[in-house]
Amino acid sequence: MSGAQQARREFEQFHAQARRDNTTSILYVGAFVVTFIGIAYAAVPLYRLLCKRTGFMGTPKTEPVVRDVETLKPLDSHRKLQIKFAGQVSTMLDWSFKPEQRHVTVVPGETTLAFFKAYNNSDKPIVGVATYNVVPEQVAPYFNKIQCFCFDEQQLEPKEDIDMPVFFFIDPEFANDPLMDDITEITLSYTFFKASGR
Repeated sequence: MSGAQQARREFEQFHAQARRDNTTSILYVGAFVVTFIGIAYAAVPLYRLLCKRTGFMGTPKTEPVVRDVETLKPLDSHRKLQIKFAGQVSTMLDWSFKPEQRHVTVVPGETTLAFFKAYNNSDKPIVGVATYNVVPEQVAPYFNKIQCFCFDEQQLEPKEDIDMPVFFFIDPEFANDPLMDDITEITLSYTFFKASGR
């Protein structure tokens, strides 16, 4: 075999190996990209689930908890807590939204009903969805909603106004947590956004 043929054969082997290496690299990069796109799509629902279950980042717990009548008995001997309400609307949503009362006074274990009023300022039906938050954040694990307009999307017809209830309680365990000793005021805040795709 001549030197030229040998060089050509080595070049072809090198080229075939490079092609296999390139194919392997493309497959690894493709798998990496697909994996991270999947993680990105899963991140938001998983984060919301974490927040709802644990009260992380000021998100009130909304998971159903089995309680007997004894645990929901108001702790009348505990100091009173002032629950303040706040309501805002995204600039993309032509609604007015505000609490019907500025605050209520409760004790842990006492169930309370509060109302917000929403009004559709536009000439067309609009669907909105509310996000909520509790401040200070460390109270969120003890703030339990039994019923809330924020659990579902809300549709308002043109110029319609409605009362939106939230039924909640502060977990009686709040009274046993030494980190809650200095807390006398809690703010429950809602922001309404236009529902995506609506």
